[in-house]
Amino acid sequence: MSLWHDIIDSLTDAIIVLSPSMEPQAVNPAAKTMLGVSQLSAATVADLVRQNDWLGRMVGACLGSGQELGVMETVLTAGPRELTVRAEVSPLLNAEGRLAGVIILLHDLSHEKGAAEAGTAGDLSLQLSPAGLAHEVRNPLTGIKGAAELMAGMFPEDGRAQQYCSVILDGVNRIASLVEQVLMVSGPQRLANEPVNIHIVLHQAMRMAGLFPQPPDGVVVLQDFDPSLPDVVGDAGALERTFLNLIKNAAEAIGSSGTIRLHTRIEREFTMTAEGRRRQFLRVEVSDSGVGIPEDQLAQLFTPFFTTKPAGTGLGLVLCQRIIALHGGRLWAQRGGVEARGTGASKDGMTFKVTLPMMPPEKRPP
Repeated sequence: MSLWHDIIDSLTDAIIVLSPSMEPQAVNPAAKTMLGVSQLSAATVADLVRQNDWLGRMVGACLGSGQELGVMETVLTAGPRELTVRAEVSPLLNAEGRLAGVIILLHDLSHEKGAAEAGTAGDLSLQLSPAGLAHEVRNPLTGIKGAAELMAGMFPEDGRAQQYCSVILDGVNRIASLVEQVLMVSGPQRLANEPVNIHIVLHQAMRMAGLFPQPPDGVVVLQDFDPSLPDVVGDAGALERTFLNLIKNAAEAIGSSGTIRLHTRIEREFTMTAEGRRRQFLRVEVSDSGVGIPEDQLAQLFTPFFTTKPAGTGLGLVLCQRIIALHGGRLWAQRGGVEARGTGASKDGMTFKVTLPMMPPEKRPP
């Protein structure tokens, strides 16, 4: 069985094995990379089938008839990303020849389509998709991680060996995290288009950051909210992740003591739509009493891989800015934050400003 596991794990095609009740039984690293997940759960499978009704029909037909089905080219939606794939669904038979589930094989066609398009355009350089690049990186990472874990188990009493293995595993985990963030930044985003209460989003982001309802001792959180603000239109989950990132950055900037201020208000500026209507915005500001950053680094804040943190990847703010832009808004930063209460001194600090379009008056509830 070990040999078969090694073979399946080495395949560049995604392999997913499901039970008749749609429970995941096995999944190879290529499938995790393609779907952008570290583990495949029943909930993940349910989301995948919900987003790809064609896959649900193929799996259902295979379970019902025991026949193999396939499609030469289709679009697979995996969370916020879309991939062009070739798909095959085959019956899984047990030792008695009875149907024990299905085997899903997904072949990423992005590389082939990219190369074909490059050749058609006269460009001989091969274009590697983010998903393909992620797969090429994650495959050797899996081997490195496994070897480091085995080595740590071989020398349990050797402190230096344990230290070296820990360094290797920390590096592998950091690279894996970086790959996931690159996929999120470079892949297409599919966002909901629903009414969103910005204050509920901010409270949820503060809760996830450990600042709400009660912040830690030494930390002051000021909520300067305009309760009359109408909803924005967008994706609550994506906005929560964005503001969580901004709030966590503010919390890291002040350390164990300081002040964070969240301010919401109507944006004075507006834009005109193609129909000649005014498009109004609200503004959210996240300010801190930290030391800020030098003026010469301000322009690089939203540059990929630029970071002022020792363990940062430099992609968090890039992803935040992209999500806000996909909502039709804008995210930028300015030096100057909020005065720390009880210190009697004002620090430089930082303020991150976000504008988001509000729901048009004609669509607001009465």
